[in-house]
Amino acid sequence: MEVVPTDHIVIPEIEPIEPLQDLVALALQARPNLVQSRINLTNSDLRVKGVRNAMLPSLDLVGTATNNALAGTVNPDLANIPGVGQPNPFFVGGFGTALGQIFRRNFPDYGVRLQLTIPLKNRQAQADMTRQLIARRRQDLQIRQQENDVKLQVEQALVRLQQAREAYEQARDARTLQEKLLDAEERSFALGNSNNFQIVQVQQNLAGARVNEITSMTAYIKARADLDFSTGRTLEANNVSIEEAYNGDVTKNPDPLPPNG
Repeated sequence: MEVVPTDHIVIPEIEPIEPLQDLVALALQARPNLVQSRINLTNSDLRVKGVRNAMLPSLDLVGTATNNALAGTVNPDLANIPGVGQPNPFFVGGFGTALGQIFRRNFPDYGVRLQLTIPLKNRQAQADMTRQLIARRRQDLQIRQQENDVKLQVEQALVRLQQAREAYEQARDARTLQEKLLDAEERSFALGNSNNFQIVQVQQNLAGARVNEITSMTAYIKARADLDFSTGRTLEANNVSIEEAYNGDVTKNPDPLPPNG
């Protein structure tokens, strides 16, 4: 069964000029590992802030509001005490009367309290603060190291792409030259100035030039993919959308199959 490729190696006629500083800026912004490291650094800043707050004095303001009930049943021994009159009917009653006084807020109590806490020699908080500062400093140094590595990777990938482009152009020119030599040798053969051995030798040279051209094209595509990876735009270069993957709706139509033959 014949294998029909759906994708082809396409080398642009003119290489787009992308300044190194622009590629580095794009990589520092788009590389996922740097984005994750910056998120971790932000989390470390929040942890440092939380530990620092534990070392500061705290002032609490507390307000209270209470509703009371003063209702109850009459003591039967009250009638045996001379000179004591009947109790106020407002305070006589059972659970229902007490519940009504609570909901009517007949006897409310209010209170306000200030509480000042000053930590003295909080060794635990100081140790946590030192540990968090060291961890935060370590993460900051790691980000700086990652940024330097990204800059070096982008520069090396750009150099490899330029070298692959030059190698492809040389291989293309060599293949073109071999085609012209073969055409000239075939004309000489038609005029009787050449032989079969020379024709076959030139054909072999042309086949080797074509293989070198295909190899250089493959090296160029790999160099382009390495540059896209180092700048963090691999998905963009291949028209892959994370949002469409989450939504399950692909808007890009599939590429048509190439014609047979």
